[in-house]
Amino acid sequence: MKSRIPKTVGVVAHTGKPDARKRLLELLAVLGKLKLSVLLERDAAGLAGKPKLAATIKEIGRQADLLIVLGGDGTILRVARDLDGSTTPILGVNLGNLGFLTSVRGDKLRDPVRAVLRGDYDVSNRQTLQTALIRGGRRKEAHRALNDVVISRGAFSRIVRLRLFIDGELLTEYVCDGMIFATATGSTAYSLSAGGPILVPTARALIITPICPHALSNRSVIAGDNSVIRCQVASAAAELLLTVDGQVQLRMEVGDEVEVRQSPQNVQLVTPKQHSYFQVLREKLKWSGANV
Repeated sequence: MKSRIPKTVGVVAHTGKPDARKRLLELLAVLGKLKLSVLLERDAAGLAGKPKLAATIKEIGRQADLLIVLGGDGTILRVARDLDGSTTPILGVNLGNLGFLTSVRGDKLRDPVRAVLRGDYDVSNRQTLQTALIRGGRRKEAHRALNDVVISRGAFSRIVRLRLFIDGELLTEYVCDGMIFATATGSTAYSLSAGGPILVPTARALIITPICPHALSNRSVIAGDNSVIRCQVASAAAELLLTVDGQVQLRMEVGDEVEVRQSPQNVQLVTPKQHSYFQVLREKLKWSGANV
């Protein structure tokens, strides 16, 4: 996607972060000097004391050329969901440690944000997943995920049996604690902690990672981006939950199916030109090479 110079900028802030107001006012000062049109998500407008600039995230998605998110990876996941398919590019400013989805540090936001507003940035086109909970042959609910869709047990440690189908063909029946369906973007989230592979974020694939499988030969499976995955709950002795991006949670029953496929809607993440995904990977996973 070709970089463009934004004229209208939307801003969302995680108002619960300690430095949220300070960084929000700093960002607004930068935007004000450039005489850009600004829309503030309602919580951010309240925090900044500018109610006249307030708008919903959907309204920002329709009107803004760029959306700047002050928070962390979780805030970006929420915003990506609330945009409801809008392809407005998102620039993440982290109000803590650098994340995998945020690309600018909050305490050093001025220069990178100015560079982005000059059009000096790259856009990373991220695949999302469309998931549906099916009960009794009917689609009960549908949601979109940027990171992952997870089937997991509740508070009790009881195993579950999950039948997995890829494009209508049975792969196997897992005896496990749950299942993770992740995008390349989500490969460094829950799937990684469960032993899944790391994919570069622009890869088009669907990662299937069992959680604590009882057969040691069960490993992650990488399906094609056009594959349709169905996972059926064959048996469960305790509560099961379906979680989308760690934020939307649905209760599941024996016999329920979860369908996961690539969504036609992508998320556009903005990164400054000097940003390096591999450097973030090294820092976050503490890769430093051999200690010789």
